[in-house]
Amino acid sequence: MKQIIFLSIILIFSSCAGKKKQTEKTIQGKIVTISDAKGFSIEHTRNYAIVTVNNPWKTGSIYDRYYLVKNDTVATPTDGQKVLIPLKSLMVNSATHLGFLKLLGELDKVTGVSNPYYIYDSNILKRVKEGKIKTLGDSFNLDIENLLLLHPQAVMTTAYNAEDENSKRMKKTGLTLLYDIEWQEPTLLGRAEWIKFIAAFFDKENLANTIYAQIRKKYEDLKKLSLSVKKRPTVFSGQDYRGTWHMAGGKSYTAQLFKDAGANYYYANDSTATSIPGTIEEALVLFNQTDIWIGVEANSLKELGKANDKYKYFKAYKNKEVFNTNKRKNNSGGNDYWETGVARPDLLLSDMIKICHPDLLPDYTLTFYEQLK
Repeated sequence: MKQIIFLSIILIFSSCAGKKKQTEKTIQGKIVTISDAKGFSIEHTRNYAIVTVNNPWKTGSIYDRYYLVKNDTVATPTDGQKVLIPLKSLMVNSATHLGFLKLLGELDKVTGVSNPYYIYDSNILKRVKEGKIKTLGDSFNLDIENLLLLHPQAVMTTAYNAEDENSKRMKKTGLTLLYDIEWQEPTLLGRAEWIKFIAAFFDKENLANTIYAQIRKKYEDLKKLSLSVKKRPTVFSGQDYRGTWHMAGGKSYTAQLFKDAGANYYYANDSTATSIPGTIEEALVLFNQTDIWIGVEANSLKELGKANDKYKYFKAYKNKEVFNTNKRKNNSGGNDYWETGVARPDLLLSDMIKICHPDLLPDYTLTFYEQLK
């Protein structure tokens, strides 16, 4: 979840017609201010908006580009996809996109989803049960035949590398793919700012700007609040999974939350943006005297201890300072931590501050985290 970043993508065309388009954009284009996100840009010209998704795996290159029009007869350059807005129907290929759509009031446009058992939103699940939303299989192996029969106006999906095979397969259908790659952002606020990307396709940019400004202010105010603390507890995260303990890298979202909440973390100065693999023995050496343990999969201390007796040696386990992220999790496995939590980093930070410094937020109740008993 820092400084204001202005992302401007200048298109260069070799033909005279292309140069004319460039001139139009340069003279009349209005670049939308993006404060924290690095993965996309939005620019408005007289006849259309240009939404550009940067390639996070190849600096300086573009992953995809969209020309948003309100009249399908408007001519657009051929180096991107023309999209008629506002969207009327949308297939969503990741539950992480639903939190943004909910904030924008656009959940009713969802006509198809993948992996419904990973979805938390009760409105979406109700419509799935009623048959109003079609389930299209696994997100990495969609039911292409039924997706084509559903024929959504667009498919909102993510990508996991520059040569994503799943995306290649979907592209062959001719459907419009909207790449929401928010998870590649280096900060929690940058990730949340992708609400502006999604809003552009529903012609709700002003609403998104307002929502994000509020979220950003709340997050920054909370961050300032934590600067006042004199004592910073020590924290760590994760647990053993099939012989490997994935510890949060120093540039990960989890480590960022620890820092912004006024806590100390062993790997705070590490440059890893994902996780650092280790063993339970290494975790015991590094964290056996750490105050707070975050992000376990168990729902009780008994369940956690039963999974591995070595967990009982951690100070945090002995003092019952262990937390999972399952407070808003349904019976099928859907977890709002991955829906609302992605779009609302201010709530994530509120939770972490409450855990680390409960006196700073005396009237606040945890939203996503739950203390094991």
